Amino acid sequence: MSITNGYLTVAEATAYTGKTTSADPTILEDVITACSRMVDRYCGRHFFQVAATARIFDATTPYRLELGPFNDLVTLTTLKSDDDGSGTYEVTYSASQYQLAPPGATTRAPLAVPYTSIELLSGYTFPTDVASGRLGLIEVTGTWGWPTAVPTEVKQATRILVAEVAKLQDAPFGVLGNDLTGIQFAPRQMPNAAKRLLQPFVHPSHVGIG
Repeated sequence: MSITNGYLTVAEATAYTGKTTSADPTILEDVITACSRMVDRYCGRHFFQVAATARIFDATTPYRLELGPFNDLVTLTTLKSDDDGSGTYEVTYSASQYQLAPPGATTRAPLAVPYTSIELLSGYTFPTDVASGRLGLIEVTGTWGWPTAVPTEVKQATRILVAEVAKLQDAPFGVLGNDLTGIQFAPRQMPNAAKRLLQPFVHPSHVGIG
């Protein structure tokens, strides 16, 4: 099994932990994937990109759509709404009718960040309630995730987590002591060193693992 959207390569993890997996190279690949997902759960966002995907939302106000945790936006392709609650997104908003917020987020220096909300300009509104009671009235299609390469702090936090898992290989009753491929391990708490590295990247609306 190869690494799926991992924040380290096998070579990086091996260099940091000093652990080799010559008997079964997929072991460390699985550990890297699992630890990368733990970083995501802690931060309420992921640091890889998912392109050309439509996601549906509900606006809490007629003028602003908060995308929420795990829905960071890098680029917006189309913005549509189902104003009559029919299940069809029949209204398409043009780029002159909305702005992405925070403004200029993906081009900020020295650290670009994703867009976390969409604001309609004067004279335009999102549907917030329809007679049919249907939910998911807004469809956003675009590229999701983090706008740049994986931040160095995220990579280092992942190294720390991988090293924690690697220690279990030497534990007599470690969960992963003899078979890492199942990836049943998840630390009860994020290590403090990893927390400090990740704290600036936690989504402002996310309450995750401690």
